[in-house]
Amino acid sequence: MLWIMRTFPVWFCEFLCLPGSLLFYLVAKDQRRAIQHNLMALSPDLDSWTAQWRGSQVFYQFALVYLDRLYHMHFSREVTWDLPEMELLEKLRNEQCGVLIFTAHSGNYDIGASLFASKLKRPVHIVRVPERSAELQNIREAELCQDGNLRVHYNTGSDAHLGLELCKLIKSGEFVAVQGDRVVMEVSPLPKQHGSVRFRLPKGPLVLAEVTRCPCYPIFLTRSGFLRYRIDVSPPFLGQGEALKADQIAKRWLDILMPFVANHFEQWFVFEPLIDLV
Repeated sequence: MLWIMRTFPVWFCEFLCLPGSLLFYLVAKDQRRAIQHNLMALSPDLDSWTAQWRGSQVFYQFALVYLDRLYHMHFSREVTWDLPEMELLEKLRNEQCGVLIFTAHSGNYDIGASLFASKLKRPVHIVRVPERSAELQNIREAELCQDGNLRVHYNTGSDAHLGLELCKLIKSGEFVAVQGDRVVMEVSPLPKQHGSVRFRLPKGPLVLAEVTRCPCYPIFLTRSGFLRYRIDVSPPFLGQGEALKADQIAKRWLDILMPFVANHFEQWFVFEPLIDLV
């Protein structure tokens, strides 16, 4: 792939993403069915053909995001960021306590994490699920270590010490970013009904918010063009010192997450069935 990017112009590489993503869409049967399952739960009135089309758009956008990542990581191409809520970003930067940042699997999480580490001018601890192979894990660790303000923690699902470590970080005033929309591997789910659907949320971030009682900011990243991304920061859905149970926090988080994934379905990169009609 890299030699193609060195040889051909950007528009040609983006063009190749279309047939390449369609091929993967046809081959990856389990992932294709999972995406269609989620899309039809989000919009029950979808017919099967529309669900197929929307599912192919998810694969296509994922290919474009991956292409951006390669250009940024291996060819030092700069990313253009749109930050419409600068006042909220300033408020986040000036928080005098630990903060929990809730994000979703959209846009480019790795590049976005690097941005926050540099824009906030303070360490940001991000939580990731390890890659499925040791080779990919080594590559990803080498890439993520390039930013000095980025601290990466890996959630294996069986590591009981990670939650305690993250709790201590927040209590000491650190910023921790978690993805609050995907249940994979051994991550514990917390099923939560929202309207006519039941959403399986990762339980860990919600329990962490319950225990620390820290401000919880929702931040979403979307791709708007070649190496161009928009970051939307919203007011915290949990205030400092507010005592709520994980189940109550889940409701507030879903009130924000569900409209986002419905409006940006093509950039919600979740390849497991997470939503069911009740």
